[in-house]
This record gives sequence, C-alpha cells and structure tokens, in this order.
Amino acid sequence: MRRHKEHITLTKSEMEIMSILWSMDEGMGSVRDILEHYGNPKPAYTTVSTFLRILTQKGFVESVKREGEGKTFNYRPLISQDDYRRRAFDEMKNSMFNGSAKSLVSFFMQQEEISPAEVEELLQMIKQQPQL
Repeated sequence: MRRHKEHITLTKSEMEIMSILWSMDEGMGSVRDILEHYGNPKPAYTTVSTFLRILTQKGFVESVKREGEGKTFNYRPLISQDDYRRRAFDEMKNSMFNGSAKSLVSFFMQQEEISPAEVEELLQMIKQQPQL
C-alpha cells in the first residue's frame, strides 16, 4: 500500500472526490458511487476515473476489488480528512506565515468578519486545550 507524500496537496477537483469518499458510509466507493454524490452538472465517468487514478498514484487512495463485483474497482482513502486538513494547514502556516500560528490567526482575524460572540467562543476553545 503506497502512502501519500507529505508535501503533495490536492487540486480542487481531487479534493471534491476525496470529500465524497470521506463522506461515504463504508469509506469506499466505485466511480458510479462517487458520481451519485456529485451535484449537477456531473463530471463524465472517465473524468472521475482519471482523477481516481491520479489520487492513487499520489498515494491518497487505493483501489480494491470486492468479491463478486466483477471488474469494478472500489476506492478507499489512505488518509483521513482530519489528517489532510492538519497537513494542509501546516503547509499554509509554514509557507505563508513563516510557521507562525500567531501571524496566521492575526491575518484571519483581520480578514474575516467575526462577531464578538464568535471571538469569545474561540477564546474558550483555546483555554480548554491541554497545555503542551
């Protein structure tokens, strides 16, 4: 089983497919299963198949054959959504904010319209985190 490379990020289209896979009950699905979860307009079967092949090459998913399903491949994520979010966040923090969480949060606070209630909620969340 190939593992994903730490520095590879997903494109928008790849992320859409991964989000669908992460949301599926069994954590895996065929190209047809994935297409059922798309809104309109749906991409072509071959487009989804191509992106799944790319995600497999990048080490984000693996293809498996289920007993009794003939030639149909099913795809399952090799990385959890939380692990990918953590990696993408770390990459953004390191590349755009020189590794400073304080700079990232400061930028976020300046760019987003955050209500006083949301700020208070964020402060409570920070206070509840265990000390490292």
